[in-house]
Amino acid sequence: ASVLFTDIEGFSTTSEKLEPQALIGALNEYFSALCEVIDRHGGVITQFEGDAMLISFNTVKPDPDHAANAVGTAIGIQGVVAGRTFGGAVMKTRCGLSTGELVFGAVGAKDRLLFTVHGDEVNVAARLEQLNKTYGTYIMATETTVREAGGEFGFERIDEVTVRGRETPTVVYAIRDVAATGH
Repeated sequence: ASVLFTDIEGFSTTSEKLEPQALIGALNEYFSALCEVIDRHGGVITQFEGDAMLISFNTVKPDPDHAANAVGTAIGIQGVVAGRTFGGAVMKTRCGLSTGELVFGAVGAKDRLLFTVHGDEVNVAARLEQLNKTYGTYIMATETTVREAGGEFGFERIDEVTVRGRETPTVVYAIRDVAATGH
């Protein structure tokens, strides 16, 4: 399966500037716009956490093109947020993608279960989302995601890094020019 982790750049600053009602309105407008892209590519929003989203592919429903659909979603998200505001706020979005073994299902206490995904790939996707800050990028993916997605997305190898919490280095790729992907 593939997983996509998103987070809004500078959201704390945005939160500071907007009244709570306006902030919720802006977030709902943002999430609604992104949901259209996610649905179009067959993704499942597994979790909303503040301004972040965890999206999975090939978990709830079979998707042999899950890596390509995850990348297509990340590119689509960049298209949605480019040159647009949500409730008057700019919401540039960083994306981290990873592909591999995941477990999905209901997790929690017997009276309070949530559907979610877990596994190393989820942690890696979250770390890559954050690593975008270091490289000045907005879409970062693992080598497995890039390989399984195919060569049409314009990824370039960025580095080999040991992300926080892992011992094994990860080769990371990014799309520097989303407009050039044609997606």
